Amino acid sequence: MKRLFIALALTAVTVASAPVLAQAQPRPDTDFCAKMRAKDPGGICTPKGEYVTAEKVYLPDGKVIVRSTGN
Repeated sequence: MKRLFIALALTAVTVASAPVLAQAQPRPDTDFCAKMRAKDPGGICTPKGEYVTAEKVYLPDGKVIVRSTGN
C-alpha cells in the first residue's frame, strides 16, 4: 500500500511539473527576429522562426500576415 501511495505521488508531481517545463523552453532569437523586433517591438519569435506581434505575423520569406484579416 505504501508503494502505491509513493507511485501515485510521484506521478502527480511529474504531471504537475510538465507545463512549467514546457514554458521554460527558450524561444529562438534569429537575426530575422532581431531585425523585426527593431522595426515592430513587443513580439515573440516562434520555434518556426516567425516573428509574431498582436497585429501581424512576419514570415522569414518576407511575407507579412495581418492577424485580424488573415491576409
